[in-house]
Amino acid sequence: MKNRTYYQIIGIVTLFNSFLSVGQTTTKKVEFVGAARSEMSQLGLSTAPAANDTITPGKISSGYALIDLGVKITPNNSTEILGMIRINNAFGGFWGSGVTFDVRQLYVRGVVANAFRYQIGNIDYKLSPFTCFNHDADRLIPVTGVQKVKQDIVDYETFHTKNNTWRQQGAAVDFGLNFSKFVESIKFNGFIMRLNPSNLANVFERFYGGGNMIVTQSKYFSVGINHASAFDLIGSATANQAYRNNVSTVTYQLNGATKKWKAQFAGETGISSSFYTNTTENSISDFFVDGKLSIAHKPTKLRAYVGYLNVGADFRSIGAQSRRVDFSRQNTVYERYTNDQVVRPLSTYDLFQNNVLYNNSIAPGLAKHNVAYNNVLPYGKATFNRKGFYSSLGFTDSTGILTAQVDAYFLSEIRGQGTLSLRKFALVKGATSFNLHKLLKWKKDIVLSAGAAFQETTRSSDFVFERIQLSSLLYNAGIDFEFADQFHVMLGINSFQVKGNESIADRDENDVVVNFNELHLNGNERIYSTGVKYDFSDKIFLTAMVDWFDFDYQDTTPYKMNQFMIIYSMKF
Repeated sequence: MKNRTYYQIIGIVTLFNSFLSVGQTTTKKVEFVGAARSEMSQLGLSTAPAANDTITPGKISSGYALIDLGVKITPNNSTEILGMIRINNAFGGFWGSGVTFDVRQLYVRGVVANAFRYQIGNIDYKLSPFTCFNHDADRLIPVTGVQKVKQDIVDYETFHTKNNTWRQQGAAVDFGLNFSKFVESIKFNGFIMRLNPSNLANVFERFYGGGNMIVTQSKYFSVGINHASAFDLIGSATANQAYRNNVSTVTYQLNGATKKWKAQFAGETGISSSFYTNTTENSISDFFVDGKLSIAHKPTKLRAYVGYLNVGADFRSIGAQSRRVDFSRQNTVYERYTNDQVVRPLSTYDLFQNNVLYNNSIAPGLAKHNVAYNNVLPYGKATFNRKGFYSSLGFTDSTGILTAQVDAYFLSEIRGQGTLSLRKFALVKGATSFNLHKLLKWKKDIVLSAGAAFQETTRSSDFVFERIQLSSLLYNAGIDFEFADQFHVMLGINSFQVKGNESIADRDENDVVVNFNELHLNGNERIYSTGVKYDFSDKIFLTAMVDWFDFDYQDTTPYKMNQFMIIYSMKF
C-alpha cells in the first residue's frame, strides 16, 4: 500500500511537471486552477444527567488536508480542456495511509465555426424553475457569520452555485441567430445527461435531456419555449415498462421603463406528464401557471413585485423537483447516541456542515422533506398542489449602507390529501444587511446582518383528526468586525423553533399515497458561534471558530454539541 501510494504521487507530480513545461514554452496553453483546504475539528456531544448516557463518546477529533488540482489546457483559441484531481488525506494516517485520489472534474468545451458552443463531460445546467432547476428550498434566509464559512464549504463540495444549476455528466450545446428586422435574436440551447447506467438486468439506462428556444423581439419583449424529458432507454434492460417524464413550458417577459420607473411582467406556464410505457397505471399529467408584475423606482432603488402561482396536484418535473437535502440520509458524525443507541435526528446544525446529507443528482420520485424546515414550498416554486399569491418588497441604499428585502407567500392546496379540506400555507421571510462602517466612514468593515422566516400550515375541519396547526420560526443574526487589517471577529446566533402537528403522506415507489402518518412537533434548536478570521486575499483565509448547539424536542432525548474548528482555505 505504501509503495502504491508513493508511485501514485510520483506519477501525478511527473504529469503536472510535464504540463508545466508545456505551459512555459507555449504561453497560456496550460493553466493551473483549483482549491486547497485543511480542517482540524474537535466535536463534543453531551446529554442531560438524567439520560445517563455511558456509551456515547464525549469528544471526537477529526481533520483532513485536500487539494483539488486542475489543469486547464487551451490547445487553440476555440477549445478548452479541464481535468481536476482531488488528493485527500485524512489526519491520523502515516506514510500515505488514508490518502485517496479522485477525479473531481473533467470536461471539454469550445466553439465550432465561431457559432456553436459546446461542452462535454461535467456540465452545470439549468433551464427554468419548472423544467430543470436546482431549488435551494431549505435555505429560507441567507446564512451569516461562522455558519456561512461552513455552508460555503458544503456548497463547494456539492457543486452548488447561486445560479441554481445541477452538476451532471452529459453534453450541452447552444448557438444564436441575430436579425436586422422583426426580431433581434433567437437563441437555442440543448442538453443531454445520463442519470444512471443499466445493470444489464431489470434496470434501464436513464437519460435526461431537453432544451429551449428564446426569441427576443426587442428590449421590450421576449418569449421562450422550454422542454425537458427523462426517459429510460428501451432495450437496455429486460424490463418491459420504461419510465417517462415530459415537461413543456412557455416563458415570457414584457419590459417597460421611464426616467424614474422600471416595470416588468414575466412568467411561465406549461404542462407535464409522467408515466410508464406499456401500462396506463400510475399515469398522471397536469399544468402550472406562474406570473408576476415587478416595478422598481430608480432614484430610491425601491423594488417590489406581486405574483400568482398555480401548480397542479399532479404536476411532476424531476429536474425541478429533485431536492438538494435528502432527509432520508443519516449523519456521519455522532450517528447514534444514548445508551439505547438511537439514531440522532438531523438538525439545522448538521445541514450547515455535513455535505453527505446533500443530493447531487436528478432522480424521479418525490424525495422526503422535513415539514418543520419547509412545509410551504419544499420543492421551491415547482412544489405541486399549490396555488395563491406571493409578493416582495426590497430596498438597496444608494450609498451601499443598507440592503433589505421581505418576501411573502399565501398559498393553499388545490386538492385535499385524504380529505376534502384544504391546507392553507403562509410564509413570510426577510433579510437585511447593514454596513455600519460606511455610515461611520470607517475604512475597516463592520457588517451587521439578520434574517427571519415564519411559516404556518393550517387545515380546518369539523373532524378533530383532520385539523392541522403547524408553525415555525427561523432567525439568525451576525456581526463581522474587522478590528485590524484583514483580521475579522465574527459573532452569530441561529435559532429555529417549531410547534404543532401535521399529517405526512406515505408514498410508494410510484408516488401514490398509501397512508398518512400523524406527526407532532414541539422543539427548538439554537446555535451560538464566534470566530476569528484572517484574509490573506479574497480567495485565501485562515479561521478559528467555536460553536455551541442546543437540540431540544419533545419525545426526543435532548443533547448539546460544541465544536472547535480551524480551517485554512485557498482557491486559485
